[in-house]
Amino acid sequence: MIYIVGLGAGDESQLTLGVVAKLKSGLPLFLRTAEHPMINFLEKNEIEYRAFDDVYMKHETFEAVYEEIIETIKEEAKKGDLIYATPGHPCVAEYAVKRLVAETEAVIIGGQSFLDPMFAALAIDPIEGLQVMDALDFDYEAIAPKQHLIVPQVFDQLTASNLKLDLMEVYDDEYEVCIVKAAGSNIAELKWVKLYELDHNFKLDNLTTIYVPPMK
Repeated sequence: MIYIVGLGAGDESQLTLGVVAKLKSGLPLFLRTAEHPMINFLEKNEIEYRAFDDVYMKHETFEAVYEEIIETIKEEAKKGDLIYATPGHPCVAEYAVKRLVAETEAVIIGGQSFLDPMFAALAIDPIEGLQVMDALDFDYEAIAPKQHLIVPQVFDQLTASNLKLDLMEVYDDEYEVCIVKAAGSNIAELKWVKLYELDHNFKLDNLTTIYVPPMK
């Protein structure tokens, strides 16, 4: 059995008791990435893990990265039960999880997604209208500009640059957007910038999300 757990959007205070128990169960633990505040919890509790960050460095496309992760998890699962852990909630922006659930015996044990901390950090109400669009599969023609727009997975300058150009098809170059890093954690950071500045020398990582407020 593959137990797919969510590590939440921040530190250990966001973990459910079920996730904590599973992480401490002694089962082999595989992380999609070690670039997450929860690493401190794992190391403090001497929980061994293998992270797939090296796989990202090997391949030029995310399709190839996810394919290797999926095949590795499948092979390891033949040896016995294991845990595959993702940032946030496993059902939010996790392609490999969809494949594992469809193709293997897998159980999802939830974690807090990045969305709740985003709402709190930005003080926005999603009932006003909300879009969540993946930066890696972005379609500016689908934007509803009078709604809140949240764009996760803006992890490097190239992704930010491509996103900026797409957003400029809809919004003015000087429209203000917010770079949100590690929402919900004790290292959370919000930085408001003009749209044209989105890819200007800001440190971006896999905990970076872009927020675009609705047009008035």
